Amino acid sequence: MIRLKPGFDHDTIALEASGMIEADDYSRVLIPALEQALKDHASVRIWYEIADGCRGVSLLSLWQDVLLGLFHLDDFRRIAILTNRPAFRRMGELIGLFMPCPVCVFSLDEVQIAKIWLCQSR
Repeated sequence: MIRLKPGFDHDTIALEASGMIEADDYSRVLIPALEQALKDHASVRIWYEIADGCRGVSLLSLWQDVLLGLFHLDDFRRIAILTNRPAFRRMGELIGLFMPCPVCVFSLDEVQIAKIWLCQSR
């Protein structure tokens, strides 16, 4: 499940993942938030916090993630991924290889460092 996380700047979409990440999380939460933010901003920052209790990602949601990246490739300014799970860390690092914007993976205890990094300009 993905939910929006409050308390971030207006040009930042902050997400928190827990349980199982499903494809409908993209259509219900992420895509509407992205489309709304892009009405006011040329590009947005993404804060993606993956809780220790996150059980995984469905195959269909991985496909949704690929499509989202393809259709919005230039709409992201920076992406911060926070997780303690090794598999999600590797996925985040892999995503970073294909994105034109900076992507950085942090552990969950590096919240302040991640916030500073996310707010930097390119």
